[in-house]
Amino acid sequence: MISNLIALLPEDKYELVFGDYIGMLILITPLLSLFLFFSFYVIEIIYLRNYKKPLVVFANVNFYQLQESQKQILTQNFQFYKQLKPKYKRYFEHRIANFINTYEFVGRDISVTEEMKVTIAGTAIMLTFGMRDYLNPLFKRIIIFPDIYYSDQTENYHKGEFNPRLESIVFSWKHFKEGIEITNDNLNLGLHEFTHAFHIHSLKNDKATAVLFNESLQNLFKVVSNPQLKEQLITSGFLRDYAYENQFEFVAVLLEYFFESPQEFKSKFPSIFLKVKHMINYNEKYFIASEI
Repeated sequence: MISNLIALLPEDKYELVFGDYIGMLILITPLLSLFLFFSFYVIEIIYLRNYKKPLVVFANVNFYQLQESQKQILTQNFQFYKQLKPKYKRYFEHRIANFINTYEFVGRDISVTEEMKVTIAGTAIMLTFGMRDYLNPLFKRIIIFPDIYYSDQTENYHKGEFNPRLESIVFSWKHFKEGIEITNDNLNLGLHEFTHAFHIHSLKNDKATAVLFNESLQNLFKVVSNPQLKEQLITSGFLRDYAYENQFEFVAVLLEYFFESPQEFKSKFPSIFLKVKHMINYNEKYFIASEI
């Protein structure tokens, strides 16, 4: 019936009606996309606050590939990577490749090697593996020195730093490498500086990853502010003294201990350990083949 009526319309009239539908579709599509985006955001925040995790973490369809030599570097340097289920090894490799493609690696008095790129990227991805938004816009480059270096900005010597003014994360390769190779001293320069960068970024962001980190962090501070637990934490000597410099150092040191001494951390301070897990959405039962 409808097709018969359309056939009776003059050709130019039919084109006008068809054009109107196209015009309406063009107008509605951005509004519909905005509505769906906002709806997803609201639903995810509600889900996040109830279940303490994002609604979606791994959503990419296309995967960047690593070379076999790069995978070998991962296997040699990251127990975390070796424990991942095959499906999540693929996501880990994709994120490392994307990280390397996103940021500029600059050597100062040292040549940048494939090992440097992969281990630095691997450290950042290990920290943020439970997060959908794992790339940090607050820095654009990784600067690598062979050893301790002098910073004109602070007029001091450093092993590493996150410098938001220069949009850079800076490492002494010697000390970064020690943080990777020595796995039982709770000193990991890469984790420390990447935590600083992520912490500061989360304070300026309203995405689900940042909301989760900040809300879990506030809950962590509430737990630690308990006088009895606070005294127990300090007198135990579990954390090195530098953790008590300020809140930023406290969080960065906690993440070092979380990845390097998880069993001891969980055993001695289970309530703090749980809040750190929530902060970075770290669920070993979900993506690790054998629990830590």
